[in-house]
Amino acid sequence: MRTLNLVLVGTTPILLHRISRHQLRDQIASNGQTEKTLEQEVYGVMSQDEHGNPAVPVSWLWGAIRTGCSRVTVNGKQPSFFKLQSAINLPNGHLPLRDTDNKCPVWKTYSSIQHASPGSKRSIIVVAPKFGDWRLALQISVNEQYLDDFLLQRILNEAGKVGIGLFHPPKKQFGQFRVSILWGEVAFGRA
Repeated sequence: MRTLNLVLVGTTPILLHRISRHQLRDQIASNGQTEKTLEQEVYGVMSQDEHGNPAVPVSWLWGAIRTGCSRVTVNGKQPSFFKLQSAINLPNGHLPLRDTDNKCPVWKTYSSIQHASPGSKRSIIVVAPKFGDWRLALQISVNEQYLDDFLLQRILNEAGKVGIGLFHPPKKQFGQFRVSILWGEVAFGRA
């Protein structure tokens, strides 16, 4: 196993709603009947770590990697995601979201009127915190016997096109990123 440092830099804004699947319309719909301000409601639905800071669940990254893996071929075959998952060790829990200056990022309120379901006449309002300037830094361990750097970079590039967070592609253009694999020291989560 070899340890690599990854930096994911957002190329499109990310919507950091704690529910990332846009298919769960009723769960991401704004209540609208609350006494909270819009900003308070948005802060309440933000994906956060145990300290209340903006954070991305590692499961979102695994989802993007799964789709990225399905878009890559090696000698005419897709790599097995099951084998890939056993060849990569990602940290558990949440990854702290930072801006590109490695500070706590600033967010704006995103709101959008959506159909409750495809073909439905009922509308809902979706609210989420929107981060325009964001990055994630993490260390991973890789089994280089199964996964070389070139294949890993290809899979991660495709994962970046897939994106993470609410309304990531293909639905809307949110949550896309580019990946840099770094060797050496990287500032992780420091302000």
